[in-house]
Amino acid sequence: MPTVDVLVAGGGNAALCAALSASEQGATVMVLESAPPEFRGGNSRHTRNLRCMHDSPTQFLHDSYPEEEYFA
Repeated sequence: MPTVDVLVAGGGNAALCAALSASEQGATVMVLESAPPEFRGGNSRHTRNLRCMHDSPTQFLHDSYPEEEYFA
């Protein structure tokens, strides 16, 4: 078994962010995920739909988000 600096349990959004951050800092990282391929990523499959285009400030979205940037 390989030696690693950081062992990440799970492959959800927070876990993958932690793994990426550790790797960017030079750590050797291993991610352990027990979910079958169709369920890997945890709830990340649902959060991907939170990106929305708007052309004026709202209660939650403060700056405009132009159509060109949305489709980039």
